[in-house]
Amino acid sequence: MHVKGLAEELPQTVVDALERGATIVAANQRAARTLQYAFDKRNRISGQVTWGSAAILSWDAWCTGHWQDLIVRGEATRVLLNRTQEHALWRKIVASDKELPASLHSNDSIAGMAADAWQLLLRHNGLRRLQSGWSHPETKAFQRWAEEFDRRCRTQQLLSRAALEDALRHAASEGRFRSSPIGLVGFDELLPAQRMLVDAISASGVSVERLDVSVVSQQRLLVAAENGIQEVTMAARWARKLLEEDPAQRVAMIVTSLETKRSSIDRIFREVLAPELQSIHAINAASPYEFSLGVPLSETPMTRIALDLVHWCAAPLPVERVSTLLVSPLFAMAESERNSRAVFDAFELRKAKLLRPEISLAWLTEALSRSRRKPRLSFLTNTLRAMMRSAQSLTEEQRPHAAWVDFIRKLLQVAQWGRSDGEDSVEFQTRQKWENTLDELITLDIDGTKVSFQQVLSELQRLTQQTMFAPESHRAPVQIMGPLEAAGSSFDAIWFLGAGDLGWPTKSTTSPLLPWALQHELGIPGAAPDLADASAQRITKRIAESATLVVFSYPIEVSEGTQRPSPLLQSLRLEPTSMASLVPSVPDSVPLQLEEFSDLRPLPQVPDHVVPGGAEILKLQAACGFRAFAERRLGSTQLREIELGMDAGERGNILHRVLEHFWKQVRSQSALKAMSAAERASVLSSSIEYGLQKPSASAKTRWEEAYVDLQRARLVNLINSWLDLELRREPFTVKFSEEETSDVQIGSLRLNLRVDRVDVTEDGEVILDYKTGGAKAAHWQSERPEEPQLPLYAVISQAAQPDVPLADLAFAQIRAGKDMALEGYTRKIAATGRSSSRRREITLEEQLVVWRNILEDLANDFHRGAPDVDPKNYPSTCAYCAQRILCRLNPAAFDEDLDEETTFDSGNG
Repeated sequence: MHVKGLAEELPQTVVDALERGATIVAANQRAARTLQYAFDKRNRISGQVTWGSAAILSWDAWCTGHWQDLIVRGEATRVLLNRTQEHALWRKIVASDKELPASLHSNDSIAGMAADAWQLLLRHNGLRRLQSGWSHPETKAFQRWAEEFDRRCRTQQLLSRAALEDALRHAASEGRFRSSPIGLVGFDELLPAQRMLVDAISASGVSVERLDVSVVSQQRLLVAAENGIQEVTMAARWARKLLEEDPAQRVAMIVTSLETKRSSIDRIFREVLAPELQSIHAINAASPYEFSLGVPLSETPMTRIALDLVHWCAAPLPVERVSTLLVSPLFAMAESERNSRAVFDAFELRKAKLLRPEISLAWLTEALSRSRRKPRLSFLTNTLRAMMRSAQSLTEEQRPHAAWVDFIRKLLQVAQWGRSDGEDSVEFQTRQKWENTLDELITLDIDGTKVSFQQVLSELQRLTQQTMFAPESHRAPVQIMGPLEAAGSSFDAIWFLGAGDLGWPTKSTTSPLLPWALQHELGIPGAAPDLADASAQRITKRIAESATLVVFSYPIEVSEGTQRPSPLLQSLRLEPTSMASLVPSVPDSVPLQLEEFSDLRPLPQVPDHVVPGGAEILKLQAACGFRAFAERRLGSTQLREIELGMDAGERGNILHRVLEHFWKQVRSQSALKAMSAAERASVLSSSIEYGLQKPSASAKTRWEEAYVDLQRARLVNLINSWLDLELRREPFTVKFSEEETSDVQIGSLRLNLRVDRVDVTEDGEVILDYKTGGAKAAHWQSERPEEPQLPLYAVISQAAQPDVPLADLAFAQIRAGKDMALEGYTRKIAATGRSSSRRREITLEEQLVVWRNILEDLANDFHRGAPDVDPKNYPSTCAYCAQRILCRLNPAAFDEDLDEETTFDSGNG
């Protein structure tokens, strides 16, 4: 057994230090908050009604506070730069470096690398080595930048955060540093700059003490899991077991490389600890677990919406992001318009013919004004118009950051950003973080520089990506964190995940801008493996002493190979144990009493009128009865995915229009042969312009015009090659092209059909079906044909005109390269010029009878409502089906390594 409740108590060493008037300085902000919470709880339990805040601060807050105190007292004058101001200064220095190749100019990323290298250099007391002769181009470049950065800071009375410890050390050495006694908590080790500051403070007469907050552990266990998923699952079940025994326990899950595993841990812990939270309506604050590590502010829903709204005023947004805005409750959402906005998004926005999948404010406003749903979207329309008025005030002029921030705030107010029905706690905190970020952006006015709106947007995007956001802790009983974040905290129980020799200690990286030898000499992590291992050993020991019950685990199989326990665990004398003895087995599922009912009751028949869908209905029915039923009777369709430029369907439709126009002018093969090259080019050019009428009219930008030109050139090459193949056919005359036939009967179904082309030859008519994708004559030959269109056209044609002979039916495969061919039932002509006759077991006339029977069966099955889940070739038939969420197929069959002989799950019906 282990002692419970330790995590809620303020360590006695901290209590004693506070009573002596000491300031507690914690290694990180989390430890400071935890100690402050324990202090407040201690006072509540003791019956106190009011009390002052404890002098408990994180190291960064403590250092910043003392520097501000020096400035207030007039004993310091240098302005402490925040991270945004410092980054801007590095960026200016990098941008002004004339020796840096233009090809390497990515000023933001290089400035970030330079700031990181500067921080490493100063925190490891390496500034004196800046004058050393560095030989590599990268290190020499950083040497130039660092010297210029240091010069500007000195001349402009600026102080970088990395230099703060050294500045305070000088103040302490000169007797200007005033402080109460100091108690350090949660430091695995002090960095050189920190150590020198502490030594200077001690030398000035201030008492500095490292407080021991360790816990005497009663049980230390080591368990192995088969893989990472099992490890996380077992940890979650173990935590659930502890909380069921005592809900007041505080449990820590310490995870190596947490940022890469967060999503899978969140999913598994939600399933195990709180399955009721799977509902999208669940309140996150009720979760029994929480992550200490935040996420980039830019990834939070409110911030993503705000950034998109601001960017939208300056430039069009990708369609997918506009789609997100339309259905988001965080953008001008009136409850009465919620459904209408979703319908507009699905059936108008996504079906719009756009060459470039980007939408401007003006385009969407105009589209809404033309929509038949306009009366039900008035609030959205008015909001967009107000945003357009704000956007019109944007000019190319440069303004101070404060002026642009004021514009952004007013714009978001006009855009009705946020929930109209009130924000929850997380959204409120997100808004506060956003406002703080805007305030930080204003601090760039420190040097009076004016910038463009695009520059402000770029800086705002970078800031939100670098700003971490974590909702205020609701003191969940299970805390999930990284090894460093756990410093200074104690718990009732700890499970350390990822303690294998391939994952712990984690590999530290070095700076590419500092000489490796210098980094090794300074003891910078990554360049000194022995020092890195010693640091990880201290962290491991500290974690083992942070709870009475500690479990270390590791997955045997990982992507890098097979692993064993980390060597860092050897000194801890862990007790090996099995998962089965540590975690309760999952009880067998109790079968529920099934309610039996008959599903053989026939569905209502299709009404006696033309059914929309044409030959596609029979194609779907042949592939799978359920898919045909879902798509054509239930109207279940997936949202159209937006692609850059034209999708395959749009390109195919344009090709149809071009060929229709061409053959209506040329009419026959003999006329084609008689044309000169110039005449053929002229007719083809006019036909292509006919086909590209709509795209050409909608091309407004240079990119769009260039894209249409590219399609024009592609069509010239493709169709010229096809016409050359047409010249090798037997003589023909085009009877009609893109002919529509209304209300034709096939079995019990009435359909409208559209035939691509019918030619008249000496032997009879030839029916053509244009294909830009792959299609083979073999697709006609089965009880469930994959391409029933041509057989259907042939059967209907023969029924309508029995005295007109049918010579052939063929796919006109208009594809670039060797795949171009005229593939018919009786003959195939390839792009290479090779022509061959096909040997068939039965004549085309006999085949028509077979096809009629097959097509009538398919039509009758659809008509009577036969929604059998019966894909023709499982799982390949289902690979791109949007109805998989509705049918009862085994989803495991879609794994990459699926055996070709996969069968249905036994539960299918």
